[in-house]
Amino acid sequence: MNLQPKYFFFILILVIVLIVFMIQSENGIVIKTKIFSIADSYQNRQLVQSELDQPQSDQSTDPIRYTSKPDYSTPNKSVYPTVFCLIKTHPNNIKSNKSLNTYRVWGQKCDNYRFVTLLLEHLRPKNQSETVEVFNNFYMIQPKGLTKESHGNLTLKLYYSMIYVYQKLPSYDWYYIVDDDAYVNVANLKNFLKDKSSNESITFGYNFKVIVKGGYHSGGPGYVLSNAAFTTITKAMVEKISNCPNTGIDDVDINACVRKYNGKLGKSIDEKGRERFLVLSLMGHFLGEYPNWLHSYAENPLKKGFDCCADSIIAVHYMSPRDVFRLDLAIEIHKNALNLYQKFHILQKPVTFKNIIKNYVLLEDIEYDRNKYKELIGD
Repeated sequence: MNLQPKYFFFILILVIVLIVFMIQSENGIVIKTKIFSIADSYQNRQLVQSELDQPQSDQSTDPIRYTSKPDYSTPNKSVYPTVFCLIKTHPNNIKSNKSLNTYRVWGQKCDNYRFVTLLLEHLRPKNQSETVEVFNNFYMIQPKGLTKESHGNLTLKLYYSMIYVYQKLPSYDWYYIVDDDAYVNVANLKNFLKDKSSNESITFGYNFKVIVKGGYHSGGPGYVLSNAAFTTITKAMVEKISNCPNTGIDDVDINACVRKYNGKLGKSIDEKGRERFLVLSLMGHFLGEYPNWLHSYAENPLKKGFDCCADSIIAVHYMSPRDVFRLDLAIEIHKNALNLYQKFHILQKPVTFKNIIKNYVLLEDIEYDRNKYKELIGD
């Protein structure tokens, strides 16, 4: 790779910082574990990127592995609120291990979670009139009545999943509904929610100002419902499923139902007006590559460059498995480098989006043996 000396030096510094931190810091061990666990998984089952993923074999050669089943019986109460993640996926993403990559990078960091999908054929129940749950590398539920995946039945797919979770797992502070092609920083989500009341009927996400009276959130990067909002509308569904609208567009319908029962649309932008939930890909926001329709849909002004996105970024849509891994690594490298400076030089600096995106682009340059850093970052 034909890197200019200053960029080579920058990369070298990053590598040295990582190595030193892995050796000397407990936080570094977390990073080391993350890298090696994903690398080991890639070696054994090729989990990281969908381009290289291999389909899962059938039941005869790859049985359900109940032995590694984690215990999520009760919420882990702490100073931070508890978050239950309801992650939308489908059989093709399970076969390609895209869903498994999502689980390993960020899904398992939720206090509890379920992937919502039509199960792979060998896992499907004979009786599909009730919601069923299985564990095959991660927890999945197939909601009542789901016999095929289509955009037209997305709303009912979510409604019956929500009813199941409400009846089985009702004690979480917040319920987060999100696509499996999103990157989510669960720590930033919890930090954002910690001073907000889950007893108030309210939702947070990327805000749209059209279609639903009172506004709604894009389903791609996900939206989080307070326990009060989740409980209110799910109780209404239990009473009568038609109490909530069903156009087949799940993010519109769920948000419309929350507004119907007087739930508020919260604001998630930071103090500088930068988005925490990104409706497009990370680079789409950074480069300002917005489609025309978004200008009329978005509640907040569209920004680009270093001002596009919050330092405490929560979720990003349209991310490949490699993108998900790379962004998580870029954030952790930044945090660990700052921790090292604090530890050895008493130099306190905050995490910034500017440095996150720098790390992200640099890691991509290393990954693809290219040199786009100067072109994209410009300093």
